[in-house]
Amino acid sequence: MTRGNLLLQRVVGVLYIAAGIGKFFPEIESVEQRLDDAARSNGDAPLLGPFTDWLARYPDGVTLFVAAAMISSGLLLLLNRYLVLPVLYCQLLMLVCFVVILVGSVPQILVMDAAFFAAAIYLLRLHRSPAAEAVPLADPLDPTAPLAPPDPADPDDPTAPPASGGGPR
Repeated sequence: MTRGNLLLQRVVGVLYIAAGIGKFFPEIESVEQRLDDAARSNGDAPLLGPFTDWLARYPDGVTLFVAAAMISSGLLLLLNRYLVLPVLYCQLLMLVCFVVILVGSVPQILVMDAAFFAAAIYLLRLHRSPAAEAVPLADPLDPTAPLAPPDPADPDDPTAPPASGGGPR
């Protein structure tokens, strides 16, 4: 993974953290108002209508759940390279749920969530490629750290020093 890709992953993580924290401030985004609007716009939908009505009855719980999901997934993108793939899949699922529930009342959600969706797909492709494991960073938390030195025990590495004492007798 290149430093630029790691930077993108961290920027996405920070944006998720900021969006999660923003859920607690109605001046930034009123989850209660969004849920009320969604319940009104989805009222005629057979399954979505009753579900959004139920969500609108519990705005504090929904706020806490969504904020916790966004903040924790953002933190994991920043700090844990082993959970990046599951986090990205969960973020995609979360974005799809947001769009399905809110698109009738907040059509501009398509633009905002499309950017997050595209970033998640791009990061998924990077992390699933064999090249993602080929260039590890010495310190995954520090993008300015030098790349990790090659493993001297790797026989396929042309830059590895020769094994000592391994000649024919």
